[in-house]
This record gives sequence, C-alpha cells and structure tokens, in this order.
Amino acid sequence: MMDMKLDMIDAYIDGEITDKSLEQEILSKINNDNNFAIEYRVHSLVKNLVKEKLVFKQTPAKVRAKILKSIGSTTKVPSQSNSFLSDIFEKPSFSFATAFVVILAIVLIIINRPGVIENKDFAIEQLGNDNMFVQAKNNFNSIITGKLTPQLTSKNADEIKNFFNNNGVKYSTLVPSFSDWVLVGAVVSEDKGEKFAHHVYADKNGKLAYLFQVDESYLYNHKIISLSDDLIKYLDDGNCYTYISDGSVTLFTKLDNNICAIVSNGNPKEVENTFCSL
Repeated sequence: MMDMKLDMIDAYIDGEITDKSLEQEILSKINNDNNFAIEYRVHSLVKNLVKEKLVFKQTPAKVRAKILKSIGSTTKVPSQSNSFLSDIFEKPSFSFATAFVVILAIVLIIINRPGVIENKDFAIEQLGNDNMFVQAKNNFNSIITGKLTPQLTSKNADEIKNFFNNNGVKYSTLVPSFSDWVLVGAVVSEDKGEKFAHHVYADKNGKLAYLFQVDESYLYNHKIISLSDDLIKYLDDGNCYTYISDGSVTLFTKLDNNICAIVSNGNPKEVENTFCSL
C-alpha cells in the first residue's frame, strides 16, 4: 500500500478522489489505522456541522448602504425594520453553541486515542517461543555458553551476506561494519521451513554482539516469528528500543525493511550508540 498522508482525508470526504483503487486504499487505511480513523471522524464532524449550520444570508441593508456610500454611489437601499428578535436570528448560525459542540467532540476523540506507546516497557509483552525478542535472548545465551557456534567464520561482510543468500535466506540482508566491532561469523537457522540470518561481532575486550535480522513481513503475519504490535509500530516510527537485564543489553531497531535484534554483553551505552545509529 502506498504511503498515505492525513491531508488526503479531506479529499476523500469531499468526494475529490477519482481513482477507485486509491479510494479503496484510503478507506482501508481509515478502517485499520487508529490515527486515520480519528482524523476522519474529526474532519467529517466539522464538515457536516458547517454544512448544516453555516447559512449564507443577504447583506444587511445598513451594511449595503455604507458600502454604496463609500464608493460614491447614489443608489438607495430600502430600509429594513429590524426588531431585537430578527437581529438575533440574522446572526450566523455557526454560533458559540455549535463551536462548543465541535470542540467537545474533538476533545472526546482525543481522550479516546490509543495511549502513547513511547514509555511502554515492551519487554513484558514479548512472550512465547516464536517471539523474536525471546529467541534473540536465548540465542545469545547459547552463544555465550558455547552451545551455538558460527557455521561460517569470517570477518568479511560480503562473504557473510553471500553465505546467507546461498543457504536459503530469502530476504535481503545487511551486515554493517564498525571500527570498534569486528565480524566473527554467521549462522543460518530454520523455523517452519523458513531460513533466518544471524551474525556475531566481537570488540577488543572480547565482548560479543549478536545480530538477528528478519524481514518485517514475517513479523506482520505472526505465523512463524512474532513481536508485539506496539513494538513493531515503535520501530516503524524510527525509534530504537533498549532493554537491559541479566548483564546484557538487548536492542531492537529497523534497518531498511529488516527488523534487527541486537544482544550484547558489552557496555550498554556504547552498544546503544553503535547499533541504534545503524
């Protein structure tokens, strides 16, 4: 689906979208994206109220007379006998009461928005053997204890990428290079018939950093490997998530179309500065 902008909502409400496929994409976005749904309700409400309440009326006689006088016209404007009640009813129908209704509706919608997720502890949501967070932590512990060793030993990024490709990894992989972390090797795992890419770095002090990368499509369908939807959205928004426990730091970030888990026993701040800036 194409990248939608919120200002397309107005065009959709006003019936200005002529492309049927685009119209369907916007409707799907409204039905599935909370932000778009909220904006749609707000814009629709305001537009409907304006249509129903804002009535265009003839310019009052006094105003017309002043305008004609200011331009030097000698045209006479018939006088109107306005009572107190008629003055009230000639005021614009989009009144204070209507404005209050609009503001109240917007406030209620904002109050009911989904909670801000930036401050959530995403780690407590990551459960189950198919969860990428859980798998990354377990894999790193297996590396540290010697239960999991590289299938390929190499310091060359291109050689590792070719290893992934030649051993059945279907998605494009990225193997970044760093000045303070040297490539050690790589592993290809298999889960429910799908192959996944893992590689390892070491620093000058012998600390390890393990990187597990998965194309985002695998995480969206949750059939083989999963992450909580809130964490996926947090990463889609360009954020890097950091979790420190049991003498290791776990990071999640997004690199192109791949979601990457990094687990390390190195200095948490240094690891974060290195891998969150991928």
